[in-house]
This record gives sequence, structure tokens and C-alpha cells, in this order.
Amino acid sequence: MTNGQLRIVDADGVETMAQLVQGEPYFRRAGVEHNVINDDDKPNAFIEVELK
Repeated sequence: MTNGQLRIVDADGVETMAQLVQGEPYFRRAGVEHNVINDDDKPNAFIEVELK
């Protein structure tokens, strides 16, 4: 929904960065415990879909 940058922290404390690009999908593997942090100076918005 918006361009932006996310900081992802997994259960082991490992941090990675993810770029959000408006109109492009963002993917993470199922079952990965993580915390998502807005690492930008403006609000971010995205839609999360979990297939079960």
C-alpha cells in the first residue's frame, strides 16, 4: 500500500531490513516468529495475508 522500510527482528534477535514498494508483494516464510518495526520517518501501511 505504501513505500517504506521495515526492520524485522526474529525470535533469536537477528535483525533484517525489508523494503516495501507500493504495488509489489512482500513475502516471509510461514511459521517464522518475528517482530515488525516501522524503520521509516513516516507511517507505513501494508496488507498481510496468512494462508492456513
